Amino acid sequence: MGFTDDVRRALIDRIGPGRRYPNNKRMADELGVDPSQLNRFLKRERGLNSDSLGHILDRVGVTLTFGDEPADAAREVCFRPPGRAVPGGPAPRGEDYLAVPLAEPALVASRGLIPEDRVQGWVLVWRHQESIRFRTNLAAVEIAKGDLSMAPALGPGDIVVVDRNDRDPGQSGRLMLVCHPDGEARIRRVGTRRLDDDLELIFYSDDSREHPP
Repeated sequence: MGFTDDVRRALIDRIGPGRRYPNNKRMADELGVDPSQLNRFLKRERGLNSDSLGHILDRVGVTLTFGDEPADAAREVCFRPPGRAVPGGPAPRGEDYLAVPLAEPALVASRGLIPEDRVQGWVLVWRHQESIRFRTNLAAVEIAKGDLSMAPALGPGDIVVVDRNDRDPGQSGRLMLVCHPDGEARIRRVGTRRLDDDLELIFYSDDSREHPP
């Protein structure tokens, strides 16, 4: 099959009871396309121009990777039979989840691939969760034992999923994985302050008395 057929099949596989879209109409509404246009595409009655196809791929979270670019950190999941989360219940669908590598914060904060021998484990995440949706270059870090700097929001042993492509602090107060001047990487809230023609970043914890900005 060609690329267009692959896209058509992938969309059809996501329609039906227990799947991402219960019916064609719901898919069209969520993708922001005309229902008749989508139905005709799925039935092979017509194709899509590059703008329409690109719009659909953007909405379902497809990303384009060239051969000379590093791959995203997260991986697709395939459940082996019986693969049932609850005995007697429906089997989970691998396409609804991502496997996210757990690694040292400094390694996750760096650019480039995370070497296989540096991966401490894998965290399963539901890819349709609003804060995860459309993100694929994800990695996870664990709050270190004894680290209470972000309590009560985060405590020792908590797992934080990080989008490695998100490097824009945006509004002040966002939780992000940051590199401190001392070389360590930690989860901190990020504040911003405009300075003439520059931008100052301020890293601060929820326990500012013990861990000042």
